[in-house]
Amino acid sequence: MDTALVSYLVVLLVGTGLTLVVGAILRRSGQALLEETYPAPRAAGLSRLVTVGFLLVALGVLALISTVDVPVDGMVQLMVTKLGVVLLILGAAYGLTLMVLNRIRDAARRAELDEEFHAAMRPR
Repeated sequence: MDTALVSYLVVLLVGTGLTLVVGAILRRSGQALLEETYPAPRAAGLSRLVTVGFLLVALGVLALISTVDVPVDGMVQLMVTKLGVVLLILGAAYGLTLMVLNRIRDAARRAELDEEFHAAMRPR
């Protein structure tokens, strides 16, 4: 087999595995985060939606990275460089996705507090 093809397949397979693992972790932690303000079924649905977005973006970037030619010496350096870029992008995407989940949770908390405040201010 051609060494470029082997490199391409290794980066795709390892990157896809890493992306799926990070996606599973994100779904669980995101659901726990959202369950602080939403009922469990709604939190699970929101977490799935955000996780699917994460997976689509991360796998798309992975596909693009796997085709980029990196000027390094040897196949091992090429794979390590590409996998390093994949890990950096997964870390950034994970952090951004957690920020999105936090904003969703914070918006729900603000809405709850506003409702409680307005209920308390109504004349009895």
